[in-house]
Amino acid sequence: MPVEIDISQRLATIADATLEIVAADGVDGVSVRAVARRVGGSTTLVTNYLPTRDALLRNAIEHAIQTWTRDMEPSLAGTAGLERLLAVVRWACSTDGDDRVLRRLFMEILGRGEPGSQALAVLCEDGRHNRDELAGAARDAGAADAAFTADVLHLVLRGFYVSSLEDPERWDSERAAPLVERLVRLLTTAT
Repeated sequence: MPVEIDISQRLATIADATLEIVAADGVDGVSVRAVARRVGGSTTLVTNYLPTRDALLRNAIEHAIQTWTRDMEPSLAGTAGLERLLAVVRWACSTDGDDRVLRRLFMEILGRGEPGSQALAVLCEDGRHNRDELAGAARDAGAADAAFTADVLHLVLRGFYVSSLEDPERWDSERAAPLVERLVRLLTTAT
């Protein structure tokens, strides 16, 4: 009788192993063989689910996005209007767990910009989705120009991600969150 395998758990395990490799060796360290070693199995254990290096990177990014979505939900529970928009940007300015590793992974993938990359496509789609979420929250907060507010916040938050990598002691959550909150208040009260 075949062993029942939880595919989502297997993909999560592979994603975690991929991120451990990125943390230790950068994106260049990621390979099917390296991930298989990290999970303690053969390359077939990996390639049955993710046949290429690009698929491994895409899986790690998708796993991170799903985790972030689950983690953000409690921060937004019971919020509306301006408080919801503020909760979104506070959450986006936080740096927990694997956030720095993921930001590093994202920057490396974006910097390489390899045409046809599955990982790059997932990042681009996530960026568009995040910007649209900001627009909805800005509209609900009463921003006079929700699209402009979302564009500005999107660019500022993406800039924070880069700054948190290049100078993490200076650009941490404690410094960034109040600045972005102040910007939200300016953008939502401007006429």
